[in-house]
Amino acid sequence: MPEKPEGDKSKEPEKSRRETLGDTIEMPPCDGGYLVGYLFEVGPTMGESPVTHTEIESWQRNTGIELNSWEARTVRSLSIAYMNESHKATKRDCPAPYAPADMSQDSRDAVALGIKNMMQSYMMAAK
Repeated sequence: MPEKPEGDKSKEPEKSRRETLGDTIEMPPCDGGYLVGYLFEVGPTMGESPVTHTEIESWQRNTGIELNSWEARTVRSLSIAYMNESHKATKRDCPAPYAPADMSQDSRDAVALGIKNMMQSYMMAAK
């Protein structure tokens, strides 16, 4: 859950960023979709820890799916990345994990202008 702003004493239940945005989030394309599917079958985490190789091995035995070594390592790496992002995402100003980290101010301004124009167009169409 995102942290509340400093001084916020509201009694409203906290909502995740996903609940606040609804279905407006578009994920980037991913060629390894089947590994992401496997990650979510295995875990994607074990409470506050990433899945272990032992848990991945047990999942393989239970499902009859045999991962090769790089696939197992990738599922484990994805679990670690998922865990790290879930901890970072508690901050309200956390950027989306697929946003470029080195985005220039000009690029940010261009995105902001594009969103503003889109919203103005939407408001004009709604009238």
